[in-house]
Amino acid sequence: MTIEFDELEPAAGGEGGDGRRGRRGRRVVVGVAAAMLIAAAGGAGYGIGRSVDDGPGADAAATDETERPASTIAEPSVTPAPMIEEVADPMPEGGDDSDFGVRSSGGPGYAAFGSQPMETLAERTTDTGFALRVQLGQTWDMGLDGDWGAGDWRPAPWCFESGQLRVSMTGNGVVDVGGVPWYAEPFKGRAVSSLLLGGNDSSPQWVVVVQSPADVTNVRVTFVDGSTDSVAPQGGIAVLTVPGEPATPVTEGDYTYYVDPTPTFDVTFEGGAEPAVIGSDGAGTWDDPEFRASCTPPPPALPEAGEQPADPVAAEAEVRAAMTTLYGAIGRETDGAALIDDPTGVADAREQVQAGGYADDAAGASATIDELVFTAPDEAWFRYSIDTPGNDFDNRYGIAVLIDGVWKITRATICQDLSLAGGDCGGDWQQIYPPGAFPEEEYLTPATTILIDD
Repeated sequence: MTIEFDELEPAAGGEGGDGRRGRRGRRVVVGVAAAMLIAAAGGAGYGIGRSVDDGPGADAAATDETERPASTIAEPSVTPAPMIEEVADPMPEGGDDSDFGVRSSGGPGYAAFGSQPMETLAERTTDTGFALRVQLGQTWDMGLDGDWGAGDWRPAPWCFESGQLRVSMTGNGVVDVGGVPWYAEPFKGRAVSSLLLGGNDSSPQWVVVVQSPADVTNVRVTFVDGSTDSVAPQGGIAVLTVPGEPATPVTEGDYTYYVDPTPTFDVTFEGGAEPAVIGSDGAGTWDDPEFRASCTPPPPALPEAGEQPADPVAAEAEVRAAMTTLYGAIGRETDGAALIDDPTGVADAREQVQAGGYADDAAGASATIDELVFTAPDEAWFRYSIDTPGNDFDNRYGIAVLIDGVWKITRATICQDLSLAGGDCGGDWQQIYPPGAFPEEEYLTPATTILIDD
């Protein structure tokens, strides 16, 4: 015979007196033989005084224990109680699974380049014991088949990367991986990229990945400290390495971050039809006028020419001289008010620039007019560029007007350039663009007013 009973639910809040969460609905099955045996020992009289050879009338004869001879009282026969068996119910629908296991912190990891298949383009083990591998994964065309561009113009294929190269380095206690751009058609067949690996393993190494023309027989890198490495390209890819420099810690308040050093090196392409040396300062190729021209949309056209001044050549020379003066040393020493049609706020903006972070660039700036057209006898539009020690700005647009026989540069022309260095002329002025530069815009008064259609 068995009894089944349920434990009580814990009090509200789900915690028992010992702080543990109580289990709900746990059944415990217990054999009653032990319980009954304990009751008999307490004098209940059950099972005591039965003869070993009890007959059919034994129950009736045993009603009075005192009438039995002592010899007929036998030791009770005890059947061992069965083991206690715990049976856990399955979790009720909508129940809390925290009762059925231990929870833990954790989550899925990730791979920097995912799990896509990659083609190994080059690999080598250096004399110093580093194993290097360069792999090409997913590529793209950046929409160069017609989605990018302006009008009929499309950028050259070397203007934007066409994929990423995965670069790995192992050996000498270093395990690291990084990425550099890959070009389906690099400029003049050459692309130079660098990265710093091994810094997290306290062994920083410069790694230079080079795409080279097919006929190049050797590629060499030489760093400013004299460190050098060379290798023959594998399928147009050369991977080189030299000891690097540790990152520099920078602390701002309670936060510290690390800045990688900037490498300085030359890459020499040996053999082939066009041996060349590419410096790390020119590896981006934007400093190459040919590269910049192939990757920069043609500037919007100046307005059509109108009625010309009496002496166009002299008038143009005067406009150019005014720009040279305003953007040269003489212009920085004076407020230049005599050469500006409305100098309001210009002096204040110049003071702001001189006190700001671009003061050195502004002090070394110069302007060059690249193209000029007279739209009226007293108005000229021109496209110009600004060169500074830190940055160059191409395809700027300006306007000059003839006032009392003197050609002057408009306030908007000057203020738009001062704003590049943090100078604010205040008041109402607009960035200058030629009519038709943006289809949705209409220029009613080119010198001052821009209306944007709603």
